[in-house]
Parts: sequence; C-alpha cells; structure tokens
Amino acid sequence: MLSVAGGRKTQSIIEECALAPPERRVLVLTYTQTNQTALRTRLADVGSLRARVEVLGWFSFLLRHWVRPYLPLHFPGNRLRGLNFDGDPGYVSGRVRFLDSEQRAYRLHLAQLAVDVSKASGEAVIDRLSRIYDAIHIDEVQDLNGYDLEVLEMLLDAPIDLRLVGDVRQALLATNPRERKNKPYKGIEIKKWFEKQAKAGRLVITQKSETWRCNQEIANFADRIFDASCGFPPTESHNAKRTGHDGVFVVARADAAEYVEVFESLCLRHNAGSARNVDLPFMNITVAKGMDVKRVLIWATERMEKFLDDGPMLEGTPCCELYVAVTRARASVAFVVKRPDQFSLPVWRPT
Repeated sequence: MLSVAGGRKTQSIIEECALAPPERRVLVLTYTQTNQTALRTRLADVGSLRARVEVLGWFSFLLRHWVRPYLPLHFPGNRLRGLNFDGDPGYVSGRVRFLDSEQRAYRLHLAQLAVDVSKASGEAVIDRLSRIYDAIHIDEVQDLNGYDLEVLEMLLDAPIDLRLVGDVRQALLATNPRERKNKPYKGIEIKKWFEKQAKAGRLVITQKSETWRCNQEIANFADRIFDASCGFPPTESHNAKRTGHDGVFVVARADAAEYVEVFESLCLRHNAGSARNVDLPFMNITVAKGMDVKRVLIWATERMEKFLDDGPMLEGTPCCELYVAVTRARASVAFVVKRPDQFSLPVWRPT
C-alpha cells in the first residue's frame, strides 16, 4: 500500500495485528528506532492482542534471522558476535569486508552479507522464517535500498503473507545511502521497483490518496511539490477542522520568533547550517519524519524560496524533504523567507 502522508499507513498495520486470529504469528518490521518505538507503543495501546506479534528493526531482523543462524555455511569457523554500526572496512573483499576482528557484522554491508549467507544456506533462511512467522508487515518500506531490495525480493517469493506500506514521496531516509546496488531505485525511484515487481506478478500495489492529517490547503500545496509526470493522484483531505489560521503562509525573518510565540509551531530546518544564528527550537526535517503536529514553521532554503516563487521544481531528496516538512502539519504551514511580499502566498504579519 502506497499512501500519502497522514494516510493511516501505520494504523492499518495496527488494525491488521489487532484482528489477527490467536494462532497467527506476526512480525512487524521498520527501519528507524523512532518508528519501532511508535509501533510497540501503539500495539500496546490496543490491549491484549490475540495473535503473537513481534516488532523488530530492519538490521535486527537481518542479524537474527538471516546472518546468525547460517553464517558458518558462508564463512566456516565464524560466529556472529554483534553489529559494528559505524565501521567501514574500506575497499576489501572476502570475510574482512563483512566482519571485523571481533566477528561483528559491518552495518555498511549487512544486507549484502544476508543475501550471500542466504544463498550459501540453499533455501534454509526462508524455510526457517516460514516456520517462525505466518505474516510479515514492513512499515515505511520506502526506506529500504541497495541489497535490502534483494532481501525483499526473496521475501516476496517466500510462503509468508507479506504486507508492505509506505510513501515514496517520503523517501528521505535510506538503510544504506552509500550502497550502489539497485541505484536506479534509490529514493523516490523505488516506486519503479514496486511497479517492476507488480508487473512480474509478485505483488499488487494499492494507492491511497486520502489524508486524515493535513487540511485540504496543505494537501494541495504538498501535491504541487512533485511534478505531474510522477503520476501521483490528487490528495483528498478528511480534515475539515478550522482553527482561524489555516493553510500555507510566508513570514518575514524578523517576524519568525513572534509567529512561533503566537502559534507554538514546530520549527523545522534543512540542517544545522540553516538558521544558524536564529534563537528558535529548530529540528532537522529528517528527525521530524513521522511526527504529527498542529502547525509547522519551515526556514526556507534558497531552493525552497525559488520553488515558492514559481521557480524550478525541486528534484530528488530536496523534493522529499520539503514534502515531509509540509505534511507534518494539520492546520498551518509557514515558510520563513527573506522578502515575503514577492510570493503569491498570504503573508503573516504581527497585528
């Protein structure tokens, strides 16, 4: 299921788990720690689940179910001792490319190691998984890239019910940004990988264009961020609540602090180099991914300002970044710009 921001993607997983029969053994996977915590919290809020539901991070999944049981079949005499999260073995081959001196797997090449170990095991990895779980749900599936897509392809062929949910417009994070494998499907282009698998009969894509978060003004603006050639259907909002300050605005830099004081907006920026000398509680946009707030204030980059001024469309990661920032908000979005009067958007000024 590919859905817009606020389309209740994660909620659909929660509901599936809540309705699963008692004998159902369910695994829920996601990439970020934030999302893992949110899934566990929301599943706990459901109460007593009839099914046996387990939540794992993507790296933990690869370590526990792919690499650890069968590593000696690929590298005889070796046993997995953990994960080396930040290490980089450099341009080497063989065992030292994947395992450090303490036999910890390098995160950088973990998915490739998982694929190689699976091949060495014959079909044992998938056979074992199918005996442990009846169903696997993957949330924020657009975060997977590189060799992770090879793992996903093996799961598509496994005798396990597989359900993927995500939003390719939010392809801002990646399990391995440096990986060159499957490079044509990086970021928003992962949509083409899903379409390729659907054409091969491996999966069915369901598009959801309804949002329960953003009001229609914000939804319409978010739709404009992506070129029409991307083929995304218009977003329909189910949020009709009015607050007296709704939609998308621009704000002068000198008025930004007062705007935040009046509206208590979440302050977002591109990175630590943006709004460096501004005394506001800014958060990087990548960190805000997954959040749901009433109002957002965005310190516009130069490229964002050009886009707001009917300039060139954003592409790639900047495009996804702007979409994520805008769609955190339910009621209003304000862009902090140098000269607000040059834009067609309404200008907010202190009364």
